[in-house]
Parts: sequence; C-alpha cells; structure tokens
Amino acid sequence: SEVLVLYGSQTGTAEDVAESVGRSLTRHYIANRVVAMDDYNIAELIKQPMVLFVCSTTGQGEAPDNMRKFWRFLLQKRLPLTSLSSLEYSCFGLGDTSYPKFNFVAKKLHKRLQQLG
Repeated sequence: SEVLVLYGSQTGTAEDVAESVGRSLTRHYIANRVVAMDDYNIAELIKQPMVLFVCSTTGQGEAPDNMRKFWRFLLQKRLPLTSLSSLEYSCFGLGDTSYPKFNFVAKKLHKRLQQLG
C-alpha cells in the first residue's frame, strides 16, 4: 500500500523534508505520494491506510498557508469522532525552539487526528 506524505509549509522547509521522506521511501521500494495538504482531496483521507504529516508553525503558532483549508475541514464539529479510526499516521513538526509556540501546529494536528480516530 501507499504511504501518503502530506505537508504544510510556509517557507519551503517542511516541503523539502516531505520530499526527502518521499525519496527515501522510494529508495526502499515503498510506494508514496507527496502532496501539500491543501492540494489533497481531504475526502480521500478516510481511504488512506498510512499518512505522514509534515508541518511547520508560522508566525505566532499559525498553520502555514498551504494547510489552512485542510485544517479548517478537520476542525468541523460535524465530523464523526470515528471518521479516521482506520488511519495510521505520524506527525512530524518543524519549528524554532526559541518561539513560545514551538511545533504548535503539529501538536494541534496530532490532537485533532486522535479525536477523530
């Protein structure tokens, strides 16, 4: 099965890490796809067996621009709390430890994914 690598990146660092992960998976003969979160059809997420989320934090704990649509969708209260129960995932956060909200986006994403599955 395919590993989906979804990234949210403001300056390109998280995108570079996601692309590097994709190349590493390919070298190990693991099918993969690397996509910006907002370019991914989120309705397909429930069909994905395995996802690696790579995201950075920008500003004062905000999600990167290319992840905001994806994030707003996940925050909808109408989503069933079991909607992602079959999803295996990992969150990889990038940030600067000198900021008070270091890795805030990855932590929030992980918490929300746990709530949905």
